[in-house]
Amino acid sequence: MLNGTWTKENFEKHHQKHPEIYEMFCGFAKEMARVKEYYSAKAIFHRMRWETAIREKESDFKISDGWISHYARKFLEEHPEHTGFFRTRTPKESYLEVDK
Repeated sequence: MLNGTWTKENFEKHHQKHPEIYEMFCGFAKEMARVKEYYSAKAIFHRMRWETAIREKESDFKISDGWISHYARKFLEEHPEHTGFFRTRTPKESYLEVDK
C-alpha cells in the first residue's frame, strides 16, 4: 500500500505554509532552462538543499522528495513557455490500493 501523504491536496496545504520553497524552485528551474532543454526536478531540489545549507548556516531546511513531482507540475502549469522541461509521469488516481 502506498502512503497518502503526497496527495495534491496535501501539497496545496504544504505550499500555503511554505511559498518560499516554490519561489526558490522556480528561480533555479528558470536559471537551468536558459541552458538546458530539459532537466531533473530532483537535481533542483538537491541544489536548493545545498544553497540553503551554505547561505543559511543556522537553517534546518528540510524538504521531502515526495513533493518533487508536485513542484515540477506546478512549475510546468504556471510557466507554459517551459513545457517539457521536466518529464513527468501520469499520477495514479489514488494513493490507496483497493483489494478486489
